[in-house]
Amino acid sequence: MIARTAAQLLVETRMATDLLSTEPDLGGSAQRLATRLGRDLQVRVTVIAADGTVLGDSERTEEERLAMENHATRPEVAAALAGETGQSVRSSATLGIEMLYVAVPIDPQAPARGVVRLATPLTAVARARERERPLIAGTALLSILVAAAAGWLLARQPTRRLQEMSRTASAIAAGGMGARSYPGGDDEVADLARSLNRMAGQMEERLALLERERTELRTILDGMVEGVLLLDADGRIAAANAAFARMFGAGGTLTGRQPLEAARVPALQEAVDRALGATTPLTHEIALAGPPERVISASLAAVREGERSIGAVVVLHDITEIKRLERVRSEFVANVSHELRTPLTAIKGYAETLLAGGLDERPRAVEFVEVIARHADRLRDLIEDLLDLASVEQGEARLRIGRVTLAEVVAQAEATLRPGALRRSQTLRAEIPAGLPAVRADRDRLAQVLINLVDNAIKFTPDGGRIVISAAARDGRVVLSVSDTGIGIPPGELGRIFERFYRVDRSRDRKEGGTGLGLAIAKHLTQAMGGTIEAHSAPGAGTTFQITLPAEA
Repeated sequence: MIARTAAQLLVETRMATDLLSTEPDLGGSAQRLATRLGRDLQVRVTVIAADGTVLGDSERTEEERLAMENHATRPEVAAALAGETGQSVRSSATLGIEMLYVAVPIDPQAPARGVVRLATPLTAVARARERERPLIAGTALLSILVAAAAGWLLARQPTRRLQEMSRTASAIAAGGMGARSYPGGDDEVADLARSLNRMAGQMEERLALLERERTELRTILDGMVEGVLLLDADGRIAAANAAFARMFGAGGTLTGRQPLEAARVPALQEAVDRALGATTPLTHEIALAGPPERVISASLAAVREGERSIGAVVVLHDITEIKRLERVRSEFVANVSHELRTPLTAIKGYAETLLAGGLDERPRAVEFVEVIARHADRLRDLIEDLLDLASVEQGEARLRIGRVTLAEVVAQAEATLRPGALRRSQTLRAEIPAGLPAVRADRDRLAQVLINLVDNAIKFTPDGGRIVISAAARDGRVVLSVSDTGIGIPPGELGRIFERFYRVDRSRDRKEGGTGLGLAIAKHLTQAMGGTIEAHSAPGAGTTFQITLPAEA
């Protein structure tokens, strides 16, 4: 019986807290509300402040309430002030009878609001039970019928309003944030409906804000060139952007998978495992097998909550091009140093020989001076090519782009280089079709590129070989080709022939007097004129260089 009564009191406390929580100032209205609730619920209602002061009591007048002692030490009140539901059975110090007390916080989220306590005398319960027991059997059916009829008549409208609120709450719980309840009136049910509507509106705004922030974050992540990986405490992927998927060729759903499962790169998994247990950010380079081979720089940092790691953030940069440029720069410094050292060493050696007495032997002195002059010319050519290449790369080369007739440029290159081809019994032929469109280019620079290509073809084609200069129109552009029957270029070397100082056969190229910069200059000049240059070759089958330039409209 006590447990049932306590349960009933607990239900009634919820009604009391719903009413009290809407009051902005309990100090001035607590006594009135306590009296009203006590009358409606037929129980004793006490409203107690957070410091234990009694603000209102349905069984006491205002003067009697002011004389009541502090209730902070009452077991049920102490429990309610701690945020729990308090229950106690004891003799009331105020009324002198045994009472059942149930106390709850008015607002669990704001303990400073105080406590509401409901109490009912156990003696009254027992007496009522004994008194009513003989009548229960005879009047049960009538009571049920009367109660049902009266309840249906009296509770029809409130029930309908509560059902509407229940449907609204169910719709909100199912994700329908636009659902609202509209019961009329100014009673507690209407207040509850308005509170429900306010809560739904706030939830809708917050969910919209969260969704907007999530969309913004996803847009930022997907717009990044760097790959980004967010991991949970178990090392599983919580989020990954599109750049990560492109870097590692990961497909399908990535969320919830281990990095090794998504990317199939053990080095990435090892780096992630280390980062989850580290207290400081880490960096790690990951080599990806090709083709083409790539190098990824991973910056990893654990996300910590106190002393515990709750995940990690990984930012991945593709530094393949940076590594390549570092290698090219290192090779360039080594190559230019070597190219300068060789003629300087020769010049210094022959000059010292002359100073040591070689001037007295005139025939040998003349030979030494000729060698010095030849190496000086090589130094001059090398420096001029370096300056020319630097000006083209930095966009400082002055280009006069205009209409250029390709046949005239080819004729100039053929006339310049035909004597060299004849000395080696080579055939140099130009095949330029009539009606070929003019190209947009710098005439002198285009001639420089063409002469460079034909000169290389003569150098690397055996005596008696053939060099052909041809051209054709294709899709609004003109393709100029230089083909030879020379020694060809191995496939592994073909991709590097446009690098500065790169030589397939260093001894032969240096013997022929090249600086190793001709093709690099040709490439940059062609690109500066809006064109492209590429090479096709096979060892022993000759080489074809193709220059593609925009045709003059």
